[in-house]
Amino acid sequence: MTLDEIFYRVGELAEKSAKWIVRCIKEIAKPTTSKTPPKFKLLRKLIKRELTVHELLSLSIQLSFVAYLILSLLFVLFGNELYLTLFFALYFAYLRYTILKNQEFFIEVEPYRFFYYGLTAIGFLSFIGYLVVRRLAENVYYFYAYLMIIFIAVLGFRYLYKSRFTRDWTYGVVEEVKGELVKIGVHDDIRANVKPGKYWVESSEDVEVGDIVKVLVEERVFRSSIPKRVLEVHRTKPSSSETSTEPKAESESSSSK
Repeated sequence: MTLDEIFYRVGELAEKSAKWIVRCIKEIAKPTTSKTPPKFKLLRKLIKRELTVHELLSLSIQLSFVAYLILSLLFVLFGNELYLTLFFALYFAYLRYTILKNQEFFIEVEPYRFFYYGLTAIGFLSFIGYLVVRRLAENVYYFYAYLMIIFIAVLGFRYLYKSRFTRDWTYGVVEEVKGELVKIGVHDDIRANVKPGKYWVESSEDVEVGDIVKVLVEERVFRSSIPKRVLEVHRTKPSSSETSTEPKAESESSSSK
């Protein structure tokens, strides 16, 4: 191979690499919504029970956020604002890409986007603020002021999220009926703060296995809410008492608030 051929190959490789980088930047800046669900091969191996794509997406975002907080704490310990900022930028780009790329597979994407974008930004500002205060503080009152600002920011974010998204009900699917008790399967629901699983709830309604039900949830302090009682029944198949398979208009309008 001649020297000219070597230079040509190097130039060709550099051109292909530049085009690939540009495509990646464009895709990260404006992700194309995927029409096929992600595989989650590792998560499916680690999680023994069957989860839906929506639940796997939620779980993967939760795990990545925990990893982000842990690694950010390490950067704080080393006192490096530059690395902390770069890491925040990379993680936020990953978070945004993951949510927008797979938005078709969330039951409701907007609450997840608002919640994790907000928490990630507050986490970064908390970490970077601590480093700044630690460097400039002349006495302990600077740290008190810093903690108060963070506390107010968290409360403000919580108020915005709850006023915009939180509701006291969720949907479930009837799996078993025993008198006035009904076993339902529930998906991960960030708006109702309910974890996926099977729950026994009270029901004064006439329900059948396979019915979709609207369920009242009970809020618990510092823990996830739990389903308590069936509010409405939406049949999945015609019956003598109700033939409609669609949720009531009131339910749909309240879920979009």
